[in-house]
Amino acid sequence: MNEFESSVIRRLMKDPGTRLIFSPHAERARMVERDVTENDVRTVLKKCRVSLVEWRGSALVWNAESNDIDGRPLRIPVMVNETNKLIVVRTVIDLTSNN
Repeated sequence: MNEFESSVIRRLMKDPGTRLIFSPHAERARMVERDVTENDVRTVLKKCRVSLVEWRGSALVWNAESNDIDGRPLRIPVMVNETNKLIVVRTVIDLTSNN
């Protein structure tokens, strides 16, 4: 696991000054399709563990995983800007389904 990255996300999520932004792909497509709310995403990120750090094009993406409000396991690929207290949600993945 990537404990450093996990701790950065968890710390940022405790900070009321942190901005959480959703990509159009996440917000308009995947969250609706997979019945994932903003509160689900916040719940996952507050207690996440980062399972993978990878470059996707020119963006460094951290794959944060945990359970949502209802206990459903989710993976939330995010881009993190620690200096600007910003987390960008790229998409949401329901680990219990194939969609």
